[in-house]
Amino acid sequence: MGLSPAEAALTGTAFGALATFSSAWLIQRATTRRERENRVWDRRMAVYDEVMIVVRRMADLRETVRRTGAFPERRPDDTGPADAMSPLLARLEIYGSDALLTACKRAFAARRRWNLAWGTWHTQRDNNPRISDNDEFWVEFKKTVKKSRKADHRLLALLRAEIHPERISMGQKLLTRLKRFRLLKPRRRRSISP
Repeated sequence: MGLSPAEAALTGTAFGALATFSSAWLIQRATTRRERENRVWDRRMAVYDEVMIVVRRMADLRETVRRTGAFPERRPDDTGPADAMSPLLARLEIYGSDALLTACKRAFAARRRWNLAWGTWHTQRDNNPRISDNDEFWVEFKKTVKKSRKADHRLLALLRAEIHPERISMGQKLLTRLKRFRLLKPRRRRSISP
């Protein structure tokens, strides 16, 4: 029981149309997915740019205060870096990784700590505030500035690693994969019972 030439032609045409339709559908689906990923990546990059700018502005302000002992005067229409923190964290929660969000929160908390330490130094009652290593409040302020710098550096390193993942060394990639697949587990010590 064979196919007549007309049936074979119709069957071949049907399979050809099905193959054309399914390949067009798969290509359109992949294109749509790629476009969506590109839109999310563009939004993520805009948030990362904003994080970078805010962290740099905070660092400039911190270094100015550390060097002069006073906050620079702002114009009434100028917004400080602290004004941008809450909306920035909200956008980072949507587009950033958990590690990046944690590092950003730590950097912002370190900024609050050095700001409070500066306020304590600036409003001390027993002594006039002076930039001196003999002033314990100034020494505490310098310690919080140093911790804030470290938090900023960690945050910026994470940002760069997420933006340029190809710059991560092969050893770091391998360790990350091993941890992800739980192949690298901490060894437990066995207790030897007598």
